[in-house]
Amino acid sequence: MPDKDEDPRQRYDSIEDYLKTVEDSKYYHSLYLKAVNHPIRREILTVINRAQKISEKKLLSILRKLEVLDSLDVFHYNIDFLIKALCVKKSEKEGATFYSITQSGQVVEYLR
Repeated sequence: MPDKDEDPRQRYDSIEDYLKTVEDSKYYHSLYLKAVNHPIRREILTVINRAQKISEKKLLSILRKLEVLDSLDVFHYNIDFLIKALCVKKSEKEGATFYSITQSGQVVEYLR
């Protein structure tokens, strides 16, 4: 059973889930704008978009070389935000974590 303080929208995994009510739609659009307009998240999206699918290890390595992040906590906070905003999809394969760009995340190509 979910925590009574947990926002049920945290479990949404498609845009259609967010568009069922006007309130949820506004929430999603606000979340999405915060996701794609933040400089660290925009750089994460750019790297994932170029690769289409990338391992967490390789993504972290690239972001550190670009001096985008200096902490694993900062990475996890921002990647979780992008997943929640449906810009990035997370998958596991053979014990490794991979991230892939979604259609919503591809907007980064138009924000330059």
